[in-house]
Amino acid sequence: ESNITRATMTSPVELFDSIGVDSFKNDTERYAAKEAARKLLARLETPFERIWALAFENPALIAGLQLCQDLGMWARWTEVADKGGEAGKIQTLDSLLGFCNATVEPNLLYRFLNHMAALNVIEEVGPSTWKPTRFSLAIGDGASYIDQGVRCGLDHTIPCGVNLAKFLKKNGYREPLDKEKFDNYRDLYGDDFFGLCQKDPGAGGSFIGLMTALRNHKMVWTEVYDTRRLVDGADMAAPLFVDVGGAHGLDTAHFLARHAEAIPAAATGALFVEDLPEVVSTHAKETLDPRIQRVAYDFFTPQPIRGSRAYFLHAVPHDWPDADCLRIFANIKAVMKPGYSKLLIYEVVLPAQGATSLMTTLDLQLMNCTSGLERTEEHWKKLLAEAGFKIVEVFRHPRAVESVIEAEIV
Repeated sequence: ESNITRATMTSPVELFDSIGVDSFKNDTERYAAKEAARKLLARLETPFERIWALAFENPALIAGLQLCQDLGMWARWTEVADKGGEAGKIQTLDSLLGFCNATVEPNLLYRFLNHMAALNVIEEVGPSTWKPTRFSLAIGDGASYIDQGVRCGLDHTIPCGVNLAKFLKKNGYREPLDKEKFDNYRDLYGDDFFGLCQKDPGAGGSFIGLMTALRNHKMVWTEVYDTRRLVDGADMAAPLFVDVGGAHGLDTAHFLARHAEAIPAAATGALFVEDLPEVVSTHAKETLDPRIQRVAYDFFTPQPIRGSRAYFLHAVPHDWPDADCLRIFANIKAVMKPGYSKLLIYEVVLPAQGATSLMTTLDLQLMNCTSGLERTEEHWKKLLAEAGFKIVEVFRHPRAVESVIEAEIV
């Protein structure tokens, strides 16, 4: 018989229910509490409860999230909540049906809403009546790109995850590190990840959207690395910063924000964001500071911008096996000015012990979709040495999942 009394049983529950984001002084404390709560849940769940959540609750939940996204319900609910305050948040089944952009049978929508309320995506406040959560409002806010996480999962990671164990078994449990000959994504779709993204704008768009959401979630690189190391001693009449594979240009914008006064308004040849032509055209409508130029460029071809102070790669090498990374680095090295130019890589540097779930998930999703991988510091040293670089320093921050590797030509 349990020696836990009813009083002591309810006290922890009341405490847990009282804790929210605002309970913590900073994000470091919040993250530590989240990880503690994850461990607590693992201790409290029975083995059956855990496998039930993983294999049954979550697939049904993802289907519901996508259904309501396709129907435009999340976006409309967020719009109404933004305009109507608390009164606009609480909605009945009939009103939510009215938010949908297509006719849907009421009980079909109800069953999914019921499940999403049970899993805390929305909050049930009465019979067939719900109010949104911070999460569901974010899904409806296109500017957050959280909705693209659902789409990217269904376009890429979830189907590939279903295939991965079978693929590895079929291939003798070898580590997949060759996207041309031995690649889970190609095994499933008949093309590699980036090849399909180029051919399918929807699949490519969901990936770019997820990357933007991930970058918004992670610490800005300029908080990890002292960018005065680039500006001090730089030739302001020459290229200053080249963001290779920079997509939206957020990292370049963060750099410019730190040094706006040092970079003249007329300096249109200082800052560059490079990406594939289809990516550049997708983001062309997005406004960047006039000092930032977009350049259509494939990093497996010769680098067009010579002698820049810095060439920056954010979450690029981890998508590629070592052999492909050497090709990328060779194109950059060929235009660098020895003793002046710096190669900056902002990626996960796996610790020998204590990797976080975000680090390990990124690592395995790279295996899942691109035959890529996250690397340890020792792996980075060997890879960069083979490319003709030496690591100057690895810059870390206790709240950052990624580190900035500064390297220079040997």
